[in-house]
Amino acid sequence: MNTEVRIEDVLRSEGVFVCTTSGVSMYPMLRDRRDVVVIKPLSGSLKKYDVPLYRRGEKYVLHRVIKVHGNGSYNIRGDNCVLTEKNITEENIIGVLDGFWRGDKKIELDSFGYKLYSRIWVLMFPIIRFLKYLRGIAAGVLRKLRKGGKEGKE
Repeated sequence: MNTEVRIEDVLRSEGVFVCTTSGVSMYPMLRDRRDVVVIKPLSGSLKKYDVPLYRRGEKYVLHRVIKVHGNGSYNIRGDNCVLTEKNITEENIIGVLDGFWRGDKKIELDSFGYKLYSRIWVLMFPIIRFLKYLRGIAAGVLRKLRKGGKEGKE
């Protein structure tokens, strides 16, 4: 018997889905297994900076809209990701982030602080992507140095 809860079913029956996050793709906004998200059913079209919940295969994904296309599709990316998923359609969208809890503090998505964070984070993407690229290069150089040091000791 399959006892797995489908978020779609909960949203249909309860009108809201609340759970702890899992994963690091929306870090630093959402912390893995520490923050609690509130998801509501989608009503109307998404706007830039909204955070929809959608399916990618069997997995649920909660990422930010970074571009709205006129044909009802969206480009979406996690705050901690460098790859953008293009042309996600409204048919793929299950719900949308309505707020979240960080410890005892509820973060309202219409607050000035949240709006400022989401806009700055999206604007900083080219810088963040470049820094992640540099970090990858540095990690590769360190691996080669360590490997070379081990060969010299043998």
